[in-house]
Amino acid sequence: MARINFDTGTIQIVVNPIAGNGKANKIAKALLHDISSFSGSRVNLIHTEKANDATTITREAIKDGAGLIITVGGDGTINEVVNGFFIDGYPINPDCELGIISCGTGKGFGNSLRLPRSVEQQIELLFNAKAIPIDVGRIMYHELSGEPAYRMFINECQTGIGSKVASMVGQKQKILGGSFAFGITATIQAILMKPLLLNIEFDNEPVEEFNLIGLVTGNGTECAGGMKLTPDAKMNDGLFDVLLIHEMSVIKRLFNLTKVYSGSHISSPYFTIKRCKKLKIRSDIQVSLEADGEMLGVSPFDIELMPAGIKIKTGFN
Repeated sequence: MARINFDTGTIQIVVNPIAGNGKANKIAKALLHDISSFSGSRVNLIHTEKANDATTITREAIKDGAGLIITVGGDGTINEVVNGFFIDGYPINPDCELGIISCGTGKGFGNSLRLPRSVEQQIELLFNAKAIPIDVGRIMYHELSGEPAYRMFINECQTGIGSKVASMVGQKQKILGGSFAFGITATIQAILMKPLLLNIEFDNEPVEEFNLIGLVTGNGTECAGGMKLTPDAKMNDGLFDVLLIHEMSVIKRLFNLTKVYSGSHISSPYFTIKRCKKLKIRSDIQVSLEADGEMLGVSPFDIELMPAGIKIKTGFN
């Protein structure tokens, strides 16, 4: 590995010690040694202990002048770190960069960013890749108390079957492996999911009514253990790829579920892709929402894209 000075001021490593069934903690220690050996920058490492710690740690580090934040964990930790780059939907320091060591069970965001599979290659990427601007999504939703809330997301957000799956896949199931945990849960929900009547407005166009079992707002291509729900999405094109999953029989649901791992489902008439910069989702009943694999709150939802909202070291050419 060549000696490279990151030239970014302080480097903050944020690690979720239980990610990857404890693998993240070992990776973070090795990463701290490597960066300290090959960079002249000051390096700090902090472990998260509870939900949203990564957001707080990142936010404080950027305020204190950090030029590079490195997250070691899964999609949920990455989402928390991304939220730490912003206050009230605005970046704290647009020049601060994000580096990622993806070692969770889902690895959807890492795959969307085309990060190398091996941790060693991901570390090499941190030293040698140039950070490029990536689009970020911002969601306005409601807490169960009824209070409005905001959240940034980087890969995808879902309502319907996707949010049901995210709410059911816990740490115990993930021990069996991300693809298996998400796959078996998605199969169960494909059988049980009742359709939702949603009113959706795309980019200020007239409101349309849809009978859906799922809605995916995709910034990246992949999520949930390898599902390519929005296979043609680009994270730097200034547009969401929105997947509408229409009502269908249980047999067709199970048949099409097998196609989401290749992305070939989008050729089916039961799926529609729309591209937009923002969308508003309304329903007569409260529906739940997840973002980057983490449960948020309930409808109504306003989702808006922030072009080039964050700089990330990626595997893009």
